Amino acid sequence: MRARPVTRRGLRHVTRILAVGALAAALGMAASPTLAQASPEPSLSRATAVTGDDPASPRRFVEQRPRWTACDHKELDEAGARCATIQVPLDYRRPEGRTLTIGFSRIKATDTRNRIGLMMHNSGGPGGITLDMPLLDAPAMGRELAARYDLIGMDPRGVGRSSPVRCGTSGHWLRSAGYDAEGFRAQARYEADLVKSCQRVYGEDLSYLGHFTTRNTARDMDLLRAVLGERKTSYFGISYGTYLGAVYAQMFPSRVDRLLLDSAIDPAQWYVPGFRDATSANEEYLDTWAAWAARRHGTYGLGDSAAKVRATVEGIARQAARTPLRVGPYTADGQQVPQALAMTMADDREFAWTAETVRVLHDAARGRTVEPTEALKAALGPPDDEAEVQNSLQMALQCADRAAPRELSWYRGNVERSRATAPLFGPLFNGVHPCAFWPSEPVETPMTGGNDVPGLIVQATGDTRTSYANGQGLHRKMPNSRLITLKARVHGVYGLYPNACVHQQVNDYLRTGDLPARDTTCEKDPADAIGR
Repeated sequence: MRARPVTRRGLRHVTRILAVGALAAALGMAASPTLAQASPEPSLSRATAVTGDDPASPRRFVEQRPRWTACDHKELDEAGARCATIQVPLDYRRPEGRTLTIGFSRIKATDTRNRIGLMMHNSGGPGGITLDMPLLDAPAMGRELAARYDLIGMDPRGVGRSSPVRCGTSGHWLRSAGYDAEGFRAQARYEADLVKSCQRVYGEDLSYLGHFTTRNTARDMDLLRAVLGERKTSYFGISYGTYLGAVYAQMFPSRVDRLLLDSAIDPAQWYVPGFRDATSANEEYLDTWAAWAARRHGTYGLGDSAAKVRATVEGIARQAARTPLRVGPYTADGQQVPQALAMTMADDREFAWTAETVRVLHDAARGRTVEPTEALKAALGPPDDEAEVQNSLQMALQCADRAAPRELSWYRGNVERSRATAPLFGPLFNGVHPCAFWPSEPVETPMTGGNDVPGLIVQATGDTRTSYANGQGLHRKMPNSRLITLKARVHGVYGLYPNACVHQQVNDYLRTGDLPARDTTCEKDPADAIGR
């Protein structure tokens, strides 16, 4: 399967999925013990241990020789990338057992005299295709700096070219619980049905899917590092990719070079506690957008004051809950409308995108014939293969990483308590999670703590997916890190939301390995006025 090219808008779409995925797991569970620090690394040869908290990796995995080929991906091939696969254990505790295929790309350093080393990536999700994420680096770093790295795009286990998971789901798991008891019951039934779809493919206990975890993905990364013959790797992760990066740094601290974590997750918030942060952040984004739309009432016709625009949006959602709206070939009910709107609320330069989507729904609510926007097609239509794989992997990884409460009354209470301050997004981000119906418990303890590895965290104050409080929380748990704060409403900054202040500091760090002397705050560039 050909990976989707990484355009600026395309990767922003990938990272937006965090709200639809990376904020959902350990609802109300007590904080778990943190992982022990990884053991000191042994001297590296292709036969040495590579998995940190495991005693050794069998020689047959470490001594693999990748067979490099063209990537069959237009943009990667034009950039000079080559692609390959390696085999990894499904279960690192039983390396003699079943294996998975891990696919990855590499754009080799061309400035070999000043070569820094590997740069691994993760685009978020969880479940985002990462094979083509290295294409983001040259525009962000500049060609001179990018040429000093071997840029690695590894599809994480379960997606893309890495043994993709397919449950045969009918749509994404994130749906609103609606406005009444029947809406809540309908949403719970939907989540239970999604789990049943996985059981039909992978068996009643879903034990196979229990190995698709963040910790095992980190082990895959470290095995790939060793196969490529490197003592260390740098890392750039966005959104969920920051949690993966933090886990890798805790498991393998001596193998980390530069560590760039953009739009970060506080490990203690992975993942349902972070939902509550997303609730308020999305409501605040809605209010800011409503004021913008009100000033453009003549264009969009949604209301000439922020209060009227918000009333229009809430009215659309309530009407859809009573009678589903007809949107081209699709229908939009009360579960789907809040999700569709949340998908558009991740970048304050794209207020017009949100307004176009709301206008279509507003016209549909008034009985007019409409055609869906891009966001509505994604939210209302059946998932394509890439979306189906991501949906399936998100459920599996979240449930395998950390357990969730199983009492539906717990979720119902959260939904009802959220309504007063978050009438649109409270029922969306507090509803029942599929992990409430997952038949098995996680095999390993989740990572909720931090580490002492130096790293650079970039966080926007108005992030609707991983709130600013998440970035601050990770910063506190990584005492040797620095935090760059951007005053903007966006999810995904470096390479995605051009800002001279942020990019200068990040590139200085990637060039020298030296962190900024102190935490800093950056203002939006003048060209990036809200809602441009």
